[in-house]
Amino acid sequence: MASLVKRIKHLYSDFLAADPSYIAEVYAEDVIFSDPVHRVEGLENMQAYFAGVAQNLRECRFEFDQTLVDGNALNLWWTMHYRHPRLSGGAPLSMRGASLLKLDLEKDRVLEHEDIYDLGAMVYEHIPLLGSVLSYVKRGMAASGGNAGA
Repeated sequence: MASLVKRIKHLYSDFLAADPSYIAEVYAEDVIFSDPVHRVEGLENMQAYFAGVAQNLRECRFEFDQTLVDGNALNLWWTMHYRHPRLSGGAPLSMRGASLLKLDLEKDRVLEHEDIYDLGAMVYEHIPLLGSVLSYVKRGMAASGGNAGA
């Protein structure tokens, strides 16, 4: 399993530089991948999804903060550093998140991968008009103690 964890971290350490065929060294043929935007089933669909995601990014790399292994479950906490030309004028951005993975220990591959992160922090807050509105709403909620119904 240590080898698989190392391959996973290598893949995401510089996501844009990773060879697309390397994904097959990490994930099972029948992998299920999900994040707040999509759910993708199968290795080929995952490779296509990752290629599409990478197309518009100028930078995408992950720093892993914590790793927890329990049987065939692997949980990774990370900070993603990324740049996209349409978000914050292409400035460098960072976001924290976690990946929950289910592993096939016999085949040394990932069977399921779920990314958990705040989509607003990743995208919406960095769109000029929408970001201003979200900041206003957050300030209002903070002032009321976070009680949206008050």
